[in-house]
Amino acid sequence: MTAARTALLTALVLTLSAPLPARAAGLPPIIVPTYTCDSVRGDPGRTVLFGNCSASLGAVTNGDFAGEAIGAARDVSLRIKCVDGGTAAVPDEVALQTCAQAR
Repeated sequence: MTAARTALLTALVLTLSAPLPARAAGLPPIIVPTYTCDSVRGDPGRTVLFGNCSASLGAVTNGDFAGEAIGAARDVSLRIKCVDGGTAAVPDEVALQTCAQAR
C-alpha cells in the first residue's frame, strides 16, 4: 500500500468516525406542534384548551406527546408555550404541561 493511499484511508476513517452535528446547517427550524381551541382553563402547571380544537400538521391529535407545544385560545386571545408535553383529544380538548404566556 502506498503512503498516499494510507493517508487517504486514514483521513476517510477519521472523517466517518467523527460525531454528527446535532443539526445540519441550512435545514429549516423544527416545527413546534400548535393547538388552537375556543377556551382555556387551568394554571401554568397544567393548562387545558377545550372546545372546537384543531392541531397543526404533524401534531399528535389523540394521545400523549412529549416536548414543546404552543397553545392558543380563541375566546381570550391567549397564546402559551408549554415545555413538558401533554395529552391531546382533538377536537374536544388538549391538556398541556408547564406553560407560560408566549410573547
